Amino acid sequence: MTMRARNLLSKSIVTTAALAVAALLLTGCATVSTLESEVLSFSSAPASTQAGPFTFERLPSQYQDPNQTLAFEQMAQAALEKRGFTRNDASPQFSVQVSAATSDAVLVYPDPFFGRFSAAPFGRSRRWHGRVFHAPPWPDSTVHVSRVRLEIRDLRAGTVVYESTATNERSWFDGEKMFPAMFEAALADFPTPPNGVRKVIVKLPGN
Repeated sequence: MTMRARNLLSKSIVTTAALAVAALLLTGCATVSTLESEVLSFSSAPASTQAGPFTFERLPSQYQDPNQTLAFEQMAQAALEKRGFTRNDASPQFSVQVSAATSDAVLVYPDPFFGRFSAAPFGRSRRWHGRVFHAPPWPDSTVHVSRVRLEIRDLRAGTVVYESTATNERSWFDGEKMFPAMFEAALADFPTPPNGVRKVIVKLPGN
């Protein structure tokens, strides 16, 4: 095989790999039916604690965007009801405070080729089987870091008896599906969660 043929073959390999990664990122949300979250929970509630009537409690800052706060509370309420809680603003046993957020981070994929040179007139210069060729940069990816948090307070004792945070990192983001599943994950082991971070898999709504 000539050097030109080898270079063309190498470029084709890079392009094919890049397209495969891009296709996977774009189609991921369409094929996933479950969501895995990393959950960290703390509890001071006795093992005999039963779910009961609750109301939501808001921080002063959460009144700055009441519509968003209400949306998060509705998502959390569905998860709470699955655990046996019932909404009762008139005579609650517990108060629940919730929050949710997402942020973006860039994942830099390691270059699969041996050797990299900074001076490249047509993209990055790479070494493949001892030969140098020019090709587009190996694609990086934006990952969405999402997190939900809830605190459950026993109003009779006046103390927080359960706090839990669920975190998820994915190449796609759909808050309407992800946040409800993450609230459910955060409550998965109420009232006696295990120590340390654990992985909790929850079925996404609509699947």
